[in-house]
Amino acid sequence: MTERKSVSLEFVDDAVLVRGAALAVDRRARLFFRSILGASAHDGGYLCPRRRLSNSALVLKIYDWLLANGYEAEGAGEVETTVSAELERRVSFARTREAAQRQKTGDAGFDFSRVDSAMQSFGWSNKRELRQHQRMGVAHALTAINVGNFSVPGAGKTTTTLATAVTHLQAGTIDLLVVVGPLACFDPWEKETRAAVGNLIRSRRVRGSERQRQAIYQQTKQKDLLLLSYPTAATDQLTLLDLFKRYSVMLIVDESHRVKRFKGGVWAPALVELAKRATVRMVLSGTPMPQSGKDLYTQLNILWPDGQLTGTRDAFAARVDADFDEIVRNVMPFVSRTPKADLGLPPYRIHHHTAELTGTQAEIYELIENRFRQKIKDAATWKDKIDSLRRGRPIRLLQAASNPLTFSSRDGYFRLPRMEDSSPTLMERLADYGVSGEQPAKSLVAMDLIRSIVDRGEKVVCWSNFVPNLDHFRILVGEALGVPTYQVDGRVPAGRDALHSSSVLEDELPSDADTRESVIERFLREQGPAVLITNPASCSESISLHSSCHNAIYLDRTYDCAMFLQSIDRIHRLGLPPDVTVNVHVIDALLNGRDTVDALVERSLTTKAARMQQLLGGAELRPINLSDDPAVDAEGTDADLESLLRYLLGQGE
Repeated sequence: MTERKSVSLEFVDDAVLVRGAALAVDRRARLFFRSILGASAHDGGYLCPRRRLSNSALVLKIYDWLLANGYEAEGAGEVETTVSAELERRVSFARTREAAQRQKTGDAGFDFSRVDSAMQSFGWSNKRELRQHQRMGVAHALTAINVGNFSVPGAGKTTTTLATAVTHLQAGTIDLLVVVGPLACFDPWEKETRAAVGNLIRSRRVRGSERQRQAIYQQTKQKDLLLLSYPTAATDQLTLLDLFKRYSVMLIVDESHRVKRFKGGVWAPALVELAKRATVRMVLSGTPMPQSGKDLYTQLNILWPDGQLTGTRDAFAARVDADFDEIVRNVMPFVSRTPKADLGLPPYRIHHHTAELTGTQAEIYELIENRFRQKIKDAATWKDKIDSLRRGRPIRLLQAASNPLTFSSRDGYFRLPRMEDSSPTLMERLADYGVSGEQPAKSLVAMDLIRSIVDRGEKVVCWSNFVPNLDHFRILVGEALGVPTYQVDGRVPAGRDALHSSSVLEDELPSDADTRESVIERFLREQGPAVLITNPASCSESISLHSSCHNAIYLDRTYDCAMFLQSIDRIHRLGLPPDVTVNVHVIDALLNGRDTVDALVERSLTTKAARMQQLLGGAELRPINLSDDPAVDAEGTDADLESLLRYLLGQGE
């Protein structure tokens, strides 16, 4: 008969005392307690110091090891309370996981009539009837409780989440909503809340000075929706924790990939601490893993802050490298993802147009090409040539093909200094171009396209990655066409709230000061044709243009496929009328009838788009493998650079 291995656990000051006769002869126990926990022999057992762990975390770590190694652990007082509470949490989590899995696979029905009844009783507008994929999202959220909605951009995640919140409010599960996200998400939340429930939920932006923000917290009432930026949530963490004590809170983290940082930072730890006090938790992102599987770590810990879905940070990193598919299988019961095919959108059409570079612009482009050829000629090996090409900043070719005026100023987004070159010929051409009045070839083609769109009485959004090109093109359109023309870029604040982090107080801001929200709203409200000129860096997230704009023109594109597809999603998203065709116009430069770098970008984006559309538009949950540096994505992968190198060497494809 096997001897019963019993041990006792108790708290002793700032440590846990573990005693049991079987421990003395167990070499594994000696390794665990002394080497791993740093325990010392004490009173027939081990005294385990707390170190960086809380008392409860330490006792649970010990309990789990004992259970896994055949021991029967007994505790009294606080130890028993801690272990019992943890066991109950584990049972509850397991039940929730099982129910969520059954609901997702269709093995368990969901009575949506109670949701319909709750929404109707609350006062949900008939004009915001949920689509089928949104009803499925609500059913999943109410079953799994704490969920990640990773549906594609434009799938109506805000509406789905709001319907879930209304059901919770009506049931009394929660009495306050707190949304944390980028400033750009505030306006969509406010608009959707007004459209769905009118003034039954009061939206309030937590903004301004510390005194102003504290006043908002103090005036908070049940059924309020508080909108906070990530920096505000981190700064006001202690105040928010007190608020979460007073109310049953539903915490919603929008564009949750913004807190993907695996280590360090202040946003992620603050949100995880807030999540521990929240009654219900949701994270929303159309691109939950822009770089790697590790991007899920913080997002999953916001959902289940005791680490049920992730384990420790190091263990999660190891699992990402060893078997990411297993991680996905484990988290899928708590994740919903609607593919774009389920939105029922008519397909968009891409039209390619060519622009022949002429005059000084053609000379500048050729000089830039030759500068790169000289650099790679001096490199000894193929790898050296690739490295030389990257150091030379291939994005310069994209600038030259788009508008040489982009060389005249520093570009902080892509970390590009103002163009300085030892070649007097190049610098003379750049100086001549700035005063000659010559217009970029692509701009002229775009003007013809805009004229045809304006003649039909329609709106159009024009995209360029370079701010000087936006400035130049806005003036050109305004002077030549005389139609309402609007511009949005990084210099336009995302909202009046953007000023709360600066030295300018909101009451010092002119009442007519432009924000991104106000500019876009005026553009959309124009009764006739209008032009919006913008860059993907400013408007690729949390912006909807599809209500009245169905045309896009690309003055230039980079190798960043995700940014390109996300910009298309601004006009191709849920709510698009079924009889509308979205037209995407891409302008490619030619030089003496031959391809330029634009043709390489087109081939690269075509190749990437098939996989990218599966990731951004499909139900599959996979990393997109982007870089932390937008300049790296813009200038392409190693394969893109190799293709560019062959182009410069005249080797073709």
